[in-house]
Amino acid sequence: MAYREGKTRLTGSVRWRSQAIVLLLLLLGAALRLVEIGRLPAGLYHDEAQNGLDALSVLTGQLQLYFPANNGREPAFIYLMATSIACLGRSPFAARLPSAFAGILTLAATYDLGRTLWSRRAGRWALAVLAVTLWHVHLSRVAFRAVLLPLFMALYLAQGARALRSGRWRSWLAAGVFYGASWYTYMAARFTPIALAALALYGLLVYPQKMRLHWRGAVLSVLVALIVLLPLGLYTLRFPEVVLARSGQVSVFSEEIHEGQPWRTLLRHAIATAGMFTVQGDRIWRHNLALRPVWEPGLGLAFLWGLGIALARLRRDPGAALAVIWTAVMALPTLLAEDAPHFLRGVGVLPTAALLPTLGLGGLATRLEDGSLRHEGRLLSRIVARGLPSALLVIGLTSTAYDYFIRYRTAPLAAHWFESGPVQLAGRINTLRGNGWDGARMQHGACDAVDVVIDRQLWNTWEALPFLVPASSVHFLPLDAASAIGPDRAFFVWPYRDWEPDVLPNLPHPAYHQIERGPEAQGDHDPAPYSIATVIIAETRPEVPPTVATFEHGIALRAALVTSDQEGCTVTLWWDATARAASDYTVYVHYLRDGVRIAQHDGQPGFGHLRTTFWHPGDLIKDIHPVGDLEPEPGSDALRVGLYEAATGAPVRLVNANGEFATDGAHLPVIIVEQP
Repeated sequence: MAYREGKTRLTGSVRWRSQAIVLLLLLLGAALRLVEIGRLPAGLYHDEAQNGLDALSVLTGQLQLYFPANNGREPAFIYLMATSIACLGRSPFAARLPSAFAGILTLAATYDLGRTLWSRRAGRWALAVLAVTLWHVHLSRVAFRAVLLPLFMALYLAQGARALRSGRWRSWLAAGVFYGASWYTYMAARFTPIALAALALYGLLVYPQKMRLHWRGAVLSVLVALIVLLPLGLYTLRFPEVVLARSGQVSVFSEEIHEGQPWRTLLRHAIATAGMFTVQGDRIWRHNLALRPVWEPGLGLAFLWGLGIALARLRRDPGAALAVIWTAVMALPTLLAEDAPHFLRGVGVLPTAALLPTLGLGGLATRLEDGSLRHEGRLLSRIVARGLPSALLVIGLTSTAYDYFIRYRTAPLAAHWFESGPVQLAGRINTLRGNGWDGARMQHGACDAVDVVIDRQLWNTWEALPFLVPASSVHFLPLDAASAIGPDRAFFVWPYRDWEPDVLPNLPHPAYHQIERGPEAQGDHDPAPYSIATVIIAETRPEVPPTVATFEHGIALRAALVTSDQEGCTVTLWWDATARAASDYTVYVHYLRDGVRIAQHDGQPGFGHLRTTFWHPGDLIKDIHPVGDLEPEPGSDALRVGLYEAATGAPVRLVNANGEFATDGAHLPVIIVEQP
């Protein structure tokens, strides 16, 4: 036997110790799933944001049994999101918090499953394994509806095993409820009838008398499940094209997927799926630290050992048979679809797959306790028997913590594939509005700090924007004559079109004008990141420092500051207009070290959009110039700043205090501003 505790009655001290271990493991699992939730992973993928949009529609009274947008989605998770958003507001934290709670409940349900199948000790091992499994940690931190399927699978299987052991009607009833409800979580539940049929066949072949004994309870469970399933079943009959469309799109038998070689593709997927536990996992950054297997080598070996134990005990251990059969069948959703192995489609294996390392760890402990050491070595044997499996779990915990909270956090593709750029943009919009999620926390201002105008193309492209920013609080381009906006306004536009005619006439004068390049995005098939927006802001002119340089044509330089970060060194200038300029001038910035120019940038102000002919008297213009990858040395560095007419090269002359002209630009010290 792998687990000696069995079903024997525990003494008070042993029971207390067992419960304390379970509580500590649950707290560990909760910490891995809750620390920095909402910030890690960075961003909010459009599937998550679409779930949030549907949750918002629920809060307005639009109750649905099935949500047809985004290829169709089951409703359970969306209603949980609606509850969270109603309490906490629109934010990644509120969207993802239900997943964390579902993940923690799955840990408890997996403990109950292991305890019901074998013993409390087995339950603790199963809980510990799932608690430190990166796949489930990550799944519990993102707002994907798939997180609910392992929970309901574990609840159903535990109640089903309990019903078979005790014959209690309430267990059969609970099993039917949980199974029927699982169909409202994620589409991989559609493969569970195959798993149940395989388990029933196993029972009829190996335990025919027990199967005949429990047929009434099984019928009750099936009837209850059908009753729970009835509304969704009727909806599917009415709208099969909505509920079943996604399955056909990703099937390995689709011509677009197998490209004329279905059996070869199927074999390749089978090998990849079998190897996902110990060799190579999901490559998609949204689901995994790309290509990391489910378990690192320590727990991977425990998994293989446990699989061997389970196969050897199939005929005499129903729990082992359940672990093998359910894991094999519930791997079919990823095996039979594109991108195998795919950790979302394969989530149905999680509770039972965790049972296989459990068998391995338990078998290892038993083997060591019963080892070949003689009588005088039994104490050492017991210490090793308890310590080695625990050490494997600690290694698994360390690997998961390092891979997720260090490697995954700093992986650029992980942030890009979760569409962190649009989420940053939404935070910037809300920061300007003074209300809503600003990228770090919820603001509760009056929403009137700055009037925000958004390009429709941006709004319709990124679901994170309408989820995180209420549509009623912004305006849209093109503005009509009836749009009432205040003097402080910000425009967020798609940078790859001619937006100037829509924006520049709507900027007030005099004002403080600035243009920012928006955050970047990189889709699954994009070769490089690209900026998703240009931000044009016009605000009331602030107090400004004295002029550091005066040029002809009514142009004054108020300040020049240098910032340096991992993306390079940038010089920011603030220009002050005292008159209308007749020409569009180009700004040059020379970066000097010990009097020698080591970097240079030339360009029209505001990335070429706030040209000098746009300036009105009283306008303050923020102008950004990147000067390359260099490390500032304030004691040795200086700036030379000036303007010239691009067509002729004629300089805009510097005017000194005596009214005399100079043509070599303004020489300024390097003043470094630390980045927040």
